[in-house]
Amino acid sequence: MKNKLLISFSGGRTSGYMTHQLLNSIPSSVDARVVFANTGQEDDKTLEFVHNCETRFGWDITWVEAKVDPQKGKGTRHRVTDYKTASRNGEPFEEVISKYGIPNQAMPHCTRELKLSPIYSLCKEWEWKKGDYSSAIGIRVDEIDRMSSYAERDNLIYPLVKWGIRKEDVLNWWSKQNFDLYLPEHRGNCIWCWKKSYRKLVQVYRDDPESFNFPDRMEKTYGRTGAMAERSGEKQVFFRKHQSTIDVKRMSQEGHIGFEDINFVEECAESCEVFSDTSLSYNHNLIKGE
Repeated sequence: MKNKLLISFSGGRTSGYMTHQLLNSIPSSVDARVVFANTGQEDDKTLEFVHNCETRFGWDITWVEAKVDPQKGKGTRHRVTDYKTASRNGEPFEEVISKYGIPNQAMPHCTRELKLSPIYSLCKEWEWKKGDYSSAIGIRVDEIDRMSSYAERDNLIYPLVKWGIRKEDVLNWWSKQNFDLYLPEHRGNCIWCWKKSYRKLVQVYRDDPESFNFPDRMEKTYGRTGAMAERSGEKQVFFRKHQSTIDVKRMSQEGHIGFEDINFVEECAESCEVFSDTSLSYNHNLIKGE
C-alpha cells in the first residue's frame, strides 16, 4: 500500500465493512480518503446508509457526482455534493445519457462516466497523480472473479480478499451494528441496473413500478442519441437481448420471464464497484490521466 489511499465506498455493506476496517487499522502516516460516487439513481436507503456511516462512525466521506461537458472531446469532471444536496432524480445520469446515449451491454459507459471519471477528476483536484496512490476496492474472497485484471497496473488493492472475508462475515458484522443497509438483495444500490437478471428486474418492478419511470423516460427521450445509435440506426434500450423498460413491465404482468439467461454471469452484486475491467478498459485514456 502506498502512502495515499483512495477508499472506494460504493454504498453497499461489503465496501462499508472494508472502509470501517481500513480506517481503524491503517497507520496515521497513510493519507486515506473515502469517496462515494452518486449516480442520482441510487436507492434512497443507500444514501441514508452512506450518511449514517458518516454520522455514526465519524467518517469524512467526499460525495461526488458526474459533471458532464456536452462539448465533444471534453471529458466528464466532478461536482462535490453531500447527503442534503445529492441528486435523487437521476440528474447526473441524464447528463451522461444526453451526451453518450443509453448504456447497455454493448455500450457499458455508465460506471465509467458516473463513477470512474468523477473520481479521477476529484483526485486530479487533490493533485493526486496516477501511481502515487492505491485504491481499495470492496470485493470479497467469495467473489474473487470480480477482481480487475488491471489491479497491479493501476494500484488496486482488495483488502477483503487478502483477509479472507466472505459474505457471511460481512452480514454477521453488520448484524452487530446499530444500523444497516435496509435493502433486499434483489434491489441493490442501483435499483433497475441493466446488469441484473430479468428475474430480479421483474421482482423490482412488481415491488416498485415507479422506479422504472426514469429508464423509461430515458429510452423515449435519448434512444437515438450516442455513437451506438448512430452506427446501428437502431433505437437503443437498456436491457439485454435488446429489451426495453416496456418489455420488463410486460414480463412482470405476464407472470413469467421467458428468457434463458436469468442467471447472467455478469449480473451486478449488491453494488457496482468502480474499478472493474469493463469501466477501466472501456476508456484506457482515463487510466493514463489524459
